[in-house]
Amino acid sequence: MSSNGKPKPPTAPTPQLPITVPRRTRRRWTALAAGAVLAVAAVLSAAPTASAASSTTCTGGSTITYQPGLTYTPRTVAYTETDSLNSCLSTDPAITSGTSGSSIVLDQASCLAPPSIVRDPAFTITWNTGEQSVVDLTFTEVVLGGTEQVTGTGPVISGKFPGGNATVVWLYPVLNLLQCATGQGVTTQNGTLVGQITSP
Repeated sequence: MSSNGKPKPPTAPTPQLPITVPRRTRRRWTALAAGAVLAVAAVLSAAPTASAASSTTCTGGSTITYQPGLTYTPRTVAYTETDSLNSCLSTDPAITSGTSGSSIVLDQASCLAPPSIVRDPAFTITWNTGEQSVVDLTFTEVVLGGTEQVTGTGPVISGKFPGGNATVVWLYPVLNLLQCATGQGVTTQNGTLVGQITSP
């Protein structure tokens, strides 16, 4: 997800077009070297869609860990993401929360890394009921004012809510430039997320 290009604060933002990437290639390396940022993507509604036969809307948090931390020196880094859908409102009253996560290895990862595509499995939500929804998401990433927004949209391809349409929006602070310059580097990013699945 976000990378910050130079060991100094970003300059004034210059809007650019969003980056669209397939499936869960998302995040990590948005170049901010010249203070470039991306246009703001649409934010999904926090309320269920009235016309939908079923709808589930959740809010929660997301934590990314890098081991070892990201610095200005490229190296192999283990990337782990844990998403917690802590509060859900659903037309299925049994659904109250959910979790999702992924772990991949990034080659030549650094705070200066250019945009890159890394594929990992489809986005899977495990609900508090033990059921799962597997979603094939396409991601759009934008950065504005020190915040990175990643929006994923796509169909539920198996599990609960089959045939539904999902939208998930993550918000993260961009990488800390000063922390990138330390020996430890950036080891964590903490953000928020909102997700919605609707079925006609």
